[in-house]
Amino acid sequence: MKAMILAAGYGTRLKPLTDKKPKALIPYHSKPMIEHQIERLKKLNVDEIIINAHHHSEMIEEYFEKNDFGLKISVLVEKEILGTGGGILNAKDYLQDEDCFIVINVDIDTDMDIQKMIEFHKRNNPFATIAVQKRKTSRRLDVENGKRLKGKEKKNSKKKNLYAFNGIHILSNRVFKKNYEINFRGILEIYFDLIQKKEEIIFGFDAGESSFKDIGKIKNLE
Repeated sequence: MKAMILAAGYGTRLKPLTDKKPKALIPYHSKPMIEHQIERLKKLNVDEIIINAHHHSEMIEEYFEKNDFGLKISVLVEKEILGTGGGILNAKDYLQDEDCFIVINVDIDTDMDIQKMIEFHKRNNPFATIAVQKRKTSRRLDVENGKRLKGKEKKNSKKKNLYAFNGIHILSNRVFKKNYEINFRGILEIYFDLIQKKEEIIFGFDAGESSFKDIGKIKNLE
């Protein structure tokens, strides 16, 4: 199975640490945060990882030239930053032959069982499955009965259906057949568009009581 680590962002919430270093290489528990994602993916028997890069991309390229993690890793440099959606679309040549693949944000830490999430996705075959959880967040998603994504939180959304997004997707290669242009866009924007058009189904996978930490914030790095 293949996976993609989203690592192109500017890391503005980690400034000034990211003024001279990409977010992916900021230390977390004594090693670059991207190493934690690689170790997490290796435990899932992922055999190839694509990493998108933009901010200080040359440092990420150099890092992987000097470090071998025992599996194929490709760094895909974005000349202009593409966002989470554009970044995934830009990796078509690497991922289109996989029925489904994992996408994970570089700046998360969690102990959720991603293998169960993969199995859930393969049983149901939606366009995408995203990890969600009942926790505090400023941006909530409306996930009907904790399973089917309906969109962003709205005034009439039921409280029981509101979840936080945990930065992990299992995504079908159908994303490369939708004729979206490769430009700056978020992957959630693509999901919302497909839901509105009633073209595809996106499921939420409830992470339950699993731990989750956004390590894209300085206060969470310790």
